[in-house]
Amino acid sequence: MEEKITPKGDPFDPTSFDALFSSPDVIAHIKRISPTSYAAAAQFWRAPMAGEHLSPRMKELIYFAMHASASALNVEALQRQQKRVLAAGGTQDDIIDVLISIVGLANHALYASVPVLEEEWTKAGKSDEELPDDDPIFAAAKQRFIDIRGFWNSDRDSLARQMPDYFAALADMSTESWYRGCLTRKEREFVCIGIDCTVTHSYEPGLRIHVRNAIREGATKGEILEIFQLAALMGLEGFVLSGEAMARTLDRMPPD
Repeated sequence: MEEKITPKGDPFDPTSFDALFSSPDVIAHIKRISPTSYAAAAQFWRAPMAGEHLSPRMKELIYFAMHASASALNVEALQRQQKRVLAAGGTQDDIIDVLISIVGLANHALYASVPVLEEEWTKAGKSDEELPDDDPIFAAAKQRFIDIRGFWNSDRDSLARQMPDYFAALADMSTESWYRGCLTRKEREFVCIGIDCTVTHSYEPGLRIHVRNAIREGATKGEILEIFQLAALMGLEGFVLSGEAMARTLDRMPPD
């Protein structure tokens, strides 16, 4: 395992909204426009970040996962959050664990897409070969998933039977971090809750499974509620990114 990187300079304060910005000049520019708006945003950021249920490291990892997921991919926030994870005591091993754990989010789209294809294929009068109930690739992948992850989502059945090779690869990818990763099972369930409860990917079936699993792993209600609050913080990203953009525009403007 990789050693933790100790941040240099000022001690890391996860509750500081100022720390999200690239320079004091950006903050000053926003405050000149609307000091009350900045104060309200800062208080909104501080509320969950000051919570006592999740550790600073876990909060930063979950917030990093939200931005790294296929439904978000906020590059500037990703770069910022990697630094914040390390400053909060996380490691690059933690970051890779999170990244491989959330790849499967994009597969959720197939749970809606494959049934559409099946319906339209049938309406077009097309016929299918009978799918075997005992396909060895499907059966092995399903059992491997259940053995490592401890559950099975029935939405996977049709998808897996029609694309067994794809599903075998998906199962290997979806179990990689759970089998070899450095996060605890409870921590990884928190990450999965985080990506399934965001405004960009509100996926109830997955959310229910991961909340249930987290409770089984000893999670408290307070911990899960703090994850939901972190998801709400993504509403501030437009404020942060636009503030940076406005300050850059001002720098490029010719003097009066």
